Order: sequence, then C-alpha cells, then structure tokens
Amino acid sequence: MKKILFISPTGTFDNGAEISIFSLMKYLVNLGDEVYAVAPQHFRPAQTDYFNLCREAGIYVHFIPSLKWWWEDAPGGLAGTHEERIYFYKKNILDIQQFIQTKSIDLVITNTVNIFQGAVAAAIENVPHYWLIHEFPKNEFAYYLSKTKFIDCNSEAIYGVSGELQRELKKMFPNRIVKSFTPYTKLKIAKLKNGDNIRIVSIGRITKGKNQLELIKAFSLLDGNTKLIFIGDWDSEYKKECDDWICEHHVKNIEFIGNRENPWDLITEKDICVLTSSMETFGLVYVEALLQGVPVIISDNLGFKSVYEIFKFGTMYSLGEIEKLSGTISKYMENFIQIKKESIDFIPKALSLYDVASSYKELILDIDNILPYKKKGISSLNYLLITNKEENKLKKVLKRVFRKIKSKTCNL
Repeated sequence: MKKILFISPTGTFDNGAEISIFSLMKYLVNLGDEVYAVAPQHFRPAQTDYFNLCREAGIYVHFIPSLKWWWEDAPGGLAGTHEERIYFYKKNILDIQQFIQTKSIDLVITNTVNIFQGAVAAAIENVPHYWLIHEFPKNEFAYYLSKTKFIDCNSEAIYGVSGELQRELKKMFPNRIVKSFTPYTKLKIAKLKNGDNIRIVSIGRITKGKNQLELIKAFSLLDGNTKLIFIGDWDSEYKKECDDWICEHHVKNIEFIGNRENPWDLITEKDICVLTSSMETFGLVYVEALLQGVPVIISDNLGFKSVYEIFKFGTMYSLGEIEKLSGTISKYMENFIQIKKESIDFIPKALSLYDVASSYKELILDIDNILPYKKKGISSLNYLLITNKEENKLKKVLKRVFRKIKSKTCNL
C-alpha cells in the first residue's frame, strides 16, 4: 500500500486536469492505496462538490487557504500585495510539508505545471515528486518556459499529455525521459434524447481560447433553419464580442444555454458537435462526443490532434478557414444518417482504446514502483522558508487577508 499525495490545480471539477486525475485517484484507491489531495481553498460551491465526490471515492481532501496558488507569473491575476503573496507561498509550502510528515506520504504528484509548492515541500521532506504537465508552453502558459530548470531539478519523473505536448516537452528536457499520460474522463454512456431536427452544438466555456466566434461566423453562412446551441458558462467580455457580431450581422437561431452539470443530458440523437478551440491540451469534450456516438467536427489545434492520433475518428478543419468549416458542417447535415451510423458503430472501438489503466499506464507503473528520491539543492534552504520571527507576522497577515477573501472568490 502506497500513500500518495496529489497537489490539485483548483480543487474543482471545472477543468480537464482535475476531471482526469480524479479517475486515476479513484483507480488507485480501488487498488488499495491511500490517496490524498491538497487544494487551494476558494469558498466556492464547486469546492463542496469536489470535496463530497472525493470523500465518496475514498480520497481525503485537505484545503489550504491561499492568495496565489499558481506561480506568481502564471495566469489568474494577483490577489493581495506582493509581500502577502510571499507569506502565503511560504505558509502553503509549510502546510504541505506538515501534511507529508503527518500522513507519512510516500510520493507527491503535482497535477499541473502551474504549481511549485508541492515540489519544494517534497524536496525538503526527502520524498519523491512526479510532475504532470497538461499545458502547452504557449500563449498564457508560455511563462513556464523560464521554469524548466526548476522543474527538471525538482522532479523524479516528468509526464506530458501524449502526442504533441509530449513531443514538445522532450525538446524542452533533452536530458530527461519525458513519459506520457492520456487525460481520462469517466462518462456515463446513456441513450441520447430524441430530436426533431439536426442541430449544431458546441460544449465548453465561451472564451477567446475556445474560439466560438469562428463557429458563429461559419454558421452564418449556412442555409436553412438549423439551430446553433452553445452549452457552457462564459467570459463576459468574449460573450459580448459574440453577441455584438450576431447582432451586427443579423444572425438568427443561436442560443446560449449556460453552464450545465452534465451538458450531454441536453444533447439529442440529431446533434452535430463542432469544437473550434484555438488551443487545447488534449480535448476531453472531443473524447466525450466520440464515446456518446455524436458526429464531431474539430479544429486542428495541437490538443485535438493528440486525441485524433489515438482515435483517428471525426473530421478536422484548419483553424481560420471559416468557409471550409461551414462547408464541412453542410456535408455533415446532408449525409447525417450515414455519418451518425458510423459514429454509433465507432463507440465500442472508442471504449476499447480509452480506460484509466491504459491512459495512465506509465504513471501507474511508477506509482507501483516509486522512483527513488534524488537529493535536491533546495532542501538545504528549508530554514529560510518560514522563520520563527516570521511566524507571528504571518498570523497577522493571514487574519487580515482572510477577512478579505472569505466574502469573495480568491483568484488563482
């Protein structure tokens, strides 16, 4: 039996990294391991759901108050002052150290490139540390290119999402073996609702990165009374950009439904799923569409390409080619009966290619036989992280800042 601690990116299920690792944690519990998760505390209802589902699965969750849980220059804004964030970083590292000691943790796994505290705490406590990287070092995540030496020095093993990301990470860490994993989503396969007419649907938060405006523009070129349905919450600024374009070009039959706990409950047997993201690490919604037998059209971003390498199913279009996307949608509609049949017939093969054991094969092997701890230079600096003199000052900072964040969500 192993005692494994996962460092969580958000402590919620609103992102692919958390959804996929939850399935792995449950799998390990079923194997007889003790599994723990440390997560930032946000005082959001979504964290109650996270805590309850983990508890039901036998996973122990420990929430830690934080100001900036991710690297200082990572996305998510900067709460509090620079001094306050430094105190919280130090306190978070100390909290993880104490958790490692109290629970006699055998292995620490950081489930995102965006967090460093678990790596530091593991190094100081002489515990092996694995790093799972879900993010391409581009756009908002390009900042971590400057962290590669730290990542290299403070992890016994590095894992990247299989496909394009793993290949890119191999170039970034030329002296390391970068292993792979496939993000996994556990989807309840159910009979889709009956539908009267063919619809175009898109699932996911309405954001610039998800690039839904491209789909709206392609949809505007279609003939007929087809509906376009968006399921997912939205970023206000980008949603306004979409609304303004729709209004200016007098496009009809577009509906924004908002967030739903299980968006697939709203999908019918006559829907076509179109995903136009400009950047994805992997693309779990694409996988879910395949598992549900929903005809799917995807953009050629690196994450969707990685999924396509595994399943080789669905139709891919080149980002920015709006007329070609519109033409592909038209062909799907014209040949819907045949394409739908092929999508249904593909479900058994999709299921055979996709399970927890195969998705995390290399990581599971390295958990079963934990790689030995390698002495790290940062462990010699333990005494600098929290001094006795700072302890009292830290308590005052915590009290002052905590009053601010209890009434509102704390930015990552």
